[in-house]
Amino acid sequence: NGFSASNQRRPKKDFSAQIVVKSVAPKVKNTLPTNKKSNNKQQQQQQRRRSNPNQRQNSISQRDPIISLNMNLDYLAKSGQRDAAIRAEEMLQRIEALHDDGYYEKSPDVCSYNSVINAYAHGKVSGASGHAHRLMKRMEAKGIEANSITWNTLLRCLLKEVKEARDKSVSEEKVEDAESIIANMEDLGIVNTISYNTVMSILSKSKLPDAAEKSEVWLNRMIDQFAKTGNENIQPDTCSFNSVIHAYANTNRFSAGAPQRAKMAERVVKRMEKVFQSGENDQVKPDVVSYSAVINAYAKAAEFDKDCATKAMDILKHMAKMFEGGDKDVKPNKRTYTSVINAFARTGEAEAADNLLTQMKEYYALGDTSLKPDTVCYSSVIDGYAKVGGEEAGFRAEELLHEMENLYNQGDSDVKPNTRTYRSAITALGKSRQPRAAEKAEQILEEMEYMGSFGAHDLAPNTICYNAVIDAYARGRSMEKAYRAELLLEKMLEESAKGNTLIRPDTITFNSVINAAARSFGDSIVRREAYLIGLGAFKKIHEYEYCKPSSITYVLFLNVLKNLVEEGDARDNMAERTFQLSVSFGLANGKVREQVRKTCSPLVAE
Repeated sequence: NGFSASNQRRPKKDFSAQIVVKSVAPKVKNTLPTNKKSNNKQQQQQQRRRSNPNQRQNSISQRDPIISLNMNLDYLAKSGQRDAAIRAEEMLQRIEALHDDGYYEKSPDVCSYNSVINAYAHGKVSGASGHAHRLMKRMEAKGIEANSITWNTLLRCLLKEVKEARDKSVSEEKVEDAESIIANMEDLGIVNTISYNTVMSILSKSKLPDAAEKSEVWLNRMIDQFAKTGNENIQPDTCSFNSVIHAYANTNRFSAGAPQRAKMAERVVKRMEKVFQSGENDQVKPDVVSYSAVINAYAKAAEFDKDCATKAMDILKHMAKMFEGGDKDVKPNKRTYTSVINAFARTGEAEAADNLLTQMKEYYALGDTSLKPDTVCYSSVIDGYAKVGGEEAGFRAEELLHEMENLYNQGDSDVKPNTRTYRSAITALGKSRQPRAAEKAEQILEEMEYMGSFGAHDLAPNTICYNAVIDAYARGRSMEKAYRAELLLEKMLEESAKGNTLIRPDTITFNSVINAAARSFGDSIVRREAYLIGLGAFKKIHEYEYCKPSSITYVLFLNVLKNLVEEGDARDNMAERTFQLSVSFGLANGKVREQVRKTCSPLVAE
């Protein structure tokens, strides 16, 4: 990579001490038995060295200290140590100072600086590109000319920062800097394939709205330049095309444009196939990463277009067929299967997702360890059943959860259920309408609390889990549904008041309790209690600053009045006050108005 004089791994040592400090290790007399002939030979060698005292000094003076420095800097850059970049720059400065004092004939060179910049690119120090720019200015001041490796390493610094960026303006700034750098490299005639690929990766990771289009513009520019010049240094390769595919695939899955983006990603991989098969460029052969990225794009888009799940499955079959035909580079991996499973889960085609999970189990049983199902695979299938709903879906979700727990208890940590797993199972049970489904869901919640209290903090239930259980009661057949929902709400309020914000109630919590009250049935005593529970939750949601009502809150409470309060002036008055309250919060939308008409007597509704 241009940074190291050796590819061999070196033991961890404090190299900075070796550079300026001679060894002070005491000579210890060997007390173990030795071979006399060997001792005599060593003594002869020592005698020859004593007879020529200048030999050792000449050997040291002939060695280039900068090579040792660069090797040490390269080691630090790749070490992954938290302070590696700072230590590398301190070492560089120390050698420069020794050179200025006349101790060394040579000063640090471009490789030295490249290694320090590389340490910032791979280290954990913030502002990597700023440090890189500063070091490059210092190089210029010392008359050291930056080369392609220097500029490419600067681009890697920008790539690191874009990955960590949380603000759109930061991503825009880094992309602009990267495009300016590569344009400058083109002018200097030192741009290469790595340069273009890194810029396209920066665009891909930026997730800016036009990132994919810009990335493809750079790819086309790269292709055109290679076609004109035949310069192999800028020859597009598989990574070049994959960066563009990833840019299209990185679209937010909640974006309505996701299906079109997925089609664009597939278009790029088909372009790769055409270029490779025609012999135009044998460096752009599609691989498992290429196809898996397209599948991932379709998986993200499946919520908007059900056909996207089918397209993802078609690509998986295409990969399997090519692999069976001898193309080892496109063997579907766990990520490939998981993406297709996710696609089917998002469209509610849980059985198709389950079939793929079964297929992975079969391959694993036959010895293909790369397709061993993990927590994500199982959880995605359970999530698919949660979306489907129904009695059979609830049974199968519960069955898969127990299968995961059994495997984990037998020592398979790859299938340890997580919060998402349990939440999806609870939701599937809640929608199943099985007898006592809500009670089963609450039992799972209690198991999570138990495990969380004994150190498995990653399994401690959160607000979403509690909401799923309350919703299960709201959907269930229990006459105590409102009462059980209220108990869970009170527990959440009590625990969050003690500082456990993990289960602090939100708008969905209160709405679910109100919904449980609205769906209550039974004698007048049960109905009266349910009404008071619904009214209490409706009042509380207006009291907390961290939780605000939504339009659904008013629709549900109006439903409480409709189902649990007898027709008459009292119900009409409460409905009218509820409507006016929704108006004051700016939440009186069409659904609220429609529910008012259903709740009030015809004359008042008009």
